[in-house]
Amino acid sequence: MSNQNKPVKVIGRFTIGFDDETKASIADLKNKLDAVPLRFGFGNVMPVGGLLAATQDTAANDAPQPALKQMGQWVFEGQDNKWVSAHVDWNGVGYFCSLNKIKLVPKKKHWGTSYGDIGFYTQRIGEGFDATNWENSAIDRETVNDVDYLSEYVPEIQGMDAREIIIDELWPDKPVPQITQADMQLIFIKNLSECLIQRMHSMDRFSEADNAIGGAELMPWDIVFDRGVKAFGVITNTHTNSTVSAVFFPKRECGLGNNNFHVDSLKGKVTQTITEAQLTEFRAALEACYA
Repeated sequence: MSNQNKPVKVIGRFTIGFDDETKASIADLKNKLDAVPLRFGFGNVMPVGGLLAATQDTAANDAPQPALKQMGQWVFEGQDNKWVSAHVDWNGVGYFCSLNKIKLVPKKKHWGTSYGDIGFYTQRIGEGFDATNWENSAIDRETVNDVDYLSEYVPEIQGMDAREIIIDELWPDKPVPQITQADMQLIFIKNLSECLIQRMHSMDRFSEADNAIGGAELMPWDIVFDRGVKAFGVITNTHTNSTVSAVFFPKRECGLGNNNFHVDSLKGKVTQTITEAQLTEFRAALEACYA
């Protein structure tokens, strides 16, 4: 019988065998693959490490960090005058202090005094200060020099435009006028008049043609006009016995100044708060008397 006539036997099952070492490697690989979903938080399991944790750390490091605050005079703005110094502790927390920095010393992590804690009071400013050199962070509060402040901008000095006192780079040899005591007096008078006028506006104290404010209605800091001697003034006090005190601003030769009068007297009847139309005259009278 030829081989062509023999039936073909089909293998129905094929078995591959592995030794123990190969089986152990496959089992280890399976365990690692099963742990992948857990690493990425699948199945409501939080990530505990691996690739996701690494990417989160990188993202956190790449995020912009807030700039550290530097201790300076800006912290005293609007604060009570009892805080005369400020400093930063080791952890970046800033504090106001009731003592000058010459009386302060840095200790282990905080500031204190070299002679005890008498008069040593602090108030927390906030966090986020640069603590790199916190042992040298103490500063004293600087006082504001009114002369220096007013010298930065002079609206008008004896008819001179303020721009004329600025050294222009086109005329480097142009002389700069010195600010005198008379100039400072004029600046003060201008500021005073503006404060008084602002009060009149905010408190609605101007007289009108059909509503004059005078007599017993006058109150301190009212700007008034005496129609008898045609003089402007400011009320300084009102007494319980209906006596009013005022300072008038006439020309120097008039000889008027401090003046007391009863509200029912002639002066009391002719003195009333100014109208808005008299503001220019009031400014001129005040400057003519005290400039």
